[in-house]
Amino acid sequence: MISRPVATIGAAVFIIGATTTLPMPLFTAYAARSGGGAGGLALAFIVYATTLIITAPLLGGLSDRIGRKPCLLAAMVFAFLATTVLTIAPGLPALAVARMFQGLAIGLVAGGATAWAADLAGGPDAGRVAARVTAFATAGSFATGGLATLAVLWLVGEVEPPVTFWIHLAAIALLLPLVARLPDRAPTARVAWLRIPAFPRGTVTTTFGMFAAWGVTGVTLSSVPVALAAMGHPRLGPLAICFMILVGTVMQQAIGTLPARRSSLIGLPILVVGAGMVLLGTLDASVPLLLMGGALVGSAAYGFLFVGALAAASEAAAGGDRARAAAGVFLVAHAGFCVPPLLTGLAVDAFGAPAALSVFWGGTAALCLLLGALLLRAPR
Repeated sequence: MISRPVATIGAAVFIIGATTTLPMPLFTAYAARSGGGAGGLALAFIVYATTLIITAPLLGGLSDRIGRKPCLLAAMVFAFLATTVLTIAPGLPALAVARMFQGLAIGLVAGGATAWAADLAGGPDAGRVAARVTAFATAGSFATGGLATLAVLWLVGEVEPPVTFWIHLAAIALLLPLVARLPDRAPTARVAWLRIPAFPRGTVTTTFGMFAAWGVTGVTLSSVPVALAAMGHPRLGPLAICFMILVGTVMQQAIGTLPARRSSLIGLPILVVGAGMVLLGTLDASVPLLLMGGALVGSAAYGFLFVGALAAASEAAAGGDRARAAAGVFLVAHAGFCVPPLLTGLAVDAFGAPAALSVFWGGTAALCLLLGALLLRAPR
């Protein structure tokens, strides 16, 4: 039985996570309005990952220094500001500012939400219950936010801001006082301000699998919707993206305790095939190809490769270095979320979608082939 305080923290994590995908179906509209094209959209889009990369060493230990509650409350305020900016001035400049606020919110909530939920849950299974609640809230919010806005746009029409933005703002306003009243029992500690990411020996290959994985998801989130919108299908991209995240979330739970090396070896070819299907589906505006490719990309990126990279880092690191090793995985993953989407977006504007997406797929396939060969040669 999940207690009310733990459920409240889970609800707060859900509402914070939803802010990252809530405006996703409107990305192409923002790009068209501001005249930024795929490159401009990619640039505004990756502000989120860049913010996390820059602030992660500082935010990682902040909840230990100032407490869990202040971090979660600040994350909720940043989520509120992100949606407010897009409500007031929808467009690429506002999207860039919103993505910065979203990065700060996720960086703050990642540091202390699960730990606070475990403190409030109590009992021998406190850690497991807290992790299950926050993981479900995070993954569920990523899929739900975009789907909710997409459904509203289909049902109500092109009304901006969509009603989901107002619901999101109201939900944060209602949750803030509930979270503020929760007890914060964890004592503050004088831990180091900076937590530098670490890369234990033998984990570089599995870690760079996440570079490839989140590179594909980043391009799917930025360049693919722009290409589809240019062909007169502005809603196909968001649909494929939501399906990708949803299937990836389910797969993450389904694969369980698969060994790290095997998980990565399974994920790499699935990622290549899925990326190829997404790109072919984009160029042909094919719903079946987009959905099947999105399912494969989600399974690989959020399931096999994500689990494999984190498991390898956790197994190779000792004790207190596990958090730094996990931070190393996320650093490389977010670099993949920045560089390939930006380069591909600029290439789409310069050379067109077919050429740019084909080169991107070729580079992804080559990287995955190299990583697979290195994993097969590595000692078990």
